[in-house]
Amino acid sequence: MTSPETNRTRAAREAREALIEAAKKALEQGEVMLAPEEAAHVIGCGPRWLRDGANHRGFPHHRFGKFLRFSLQDCREIQEMNRKRARPSEPAKARRRNAATRKSTGGGPATQASIRFKPAA
Repeated sequence: MTSPETNRTRAAREAREALIEAAKKALEQGEVMLAPEEAAHVIGCGPRWLRDGANHRGFPHHRFGKFLRFSLQDCREIQEMNRKRARPSEPAKARRRNAATRKSTGGGPATQASIRFKPAA
């Protein structure tokens, strides 16, 4: 037997999934305008962050009078704008710097005895 609270949670989850699926289908058919709360569900962020981004950080959006709306194309662009590119770690950068400045030892691979490490300053 399920409790009423579990049923509400399940219903809310199903409603959210239906909203996202409807947005994805509408994307294939044409332009749809989403409210900040709906667009936040599609993007996977909070509505306040999305509104602040449109008002202060230059996120693409549409204004109809006082109403803020986002197209699905806007949602894609916002995701791309906020995508973090992978950066190599500090040890990987140091290895590349050392490899570029290391002089050739005369043929074969570098051995432990032929590599000199500089003490950290």
